[in-house]
Amino acid sequence: QLLHERSIVDHFHDFLETRGAGIPAELKNRDVTQPNGPDERVQKEILRLYKNSPECSILFELMTDFDEGLQEWRYRHVKLVERTIGAKKGTGGSPGVPFLKESLFRPVFDDLWAIRHEM
Repeated sequence: QLLHERSIVDHFHDFLETRGAGIPAELKNRDVTQPNGPDERVQKEILRLYKNSPECSILFELMTDFDEGLQEWRYRHVKLVERTIGAKKGTGGSPGVPFLKESLFRPVFDDLWAIRHEM
């Protein structure tokens, strides 16, 4: 059921629109069963808001902090699982540690990370 609902990134795009950002129609009407990915057009809008809206700048930094913290938590979770069950299958039937490792460097807000070098 949840796999057929809009993601937090989709809701982030909605927020960006309320701040005057142009979100491409194909992103607004995307197949929500497929993962989100970075988009240069969205990044351009985020950069504009970073420069012109102090409130948005603060929010974007907090979102980046959250995303970084989630990645750190994922690492600690991988190590906990390795220590607890080793190479066994995961408790939810997943491949276990290899499955968890795939998520380590996968941010939630790709576009916020993609623009760091332009700030």
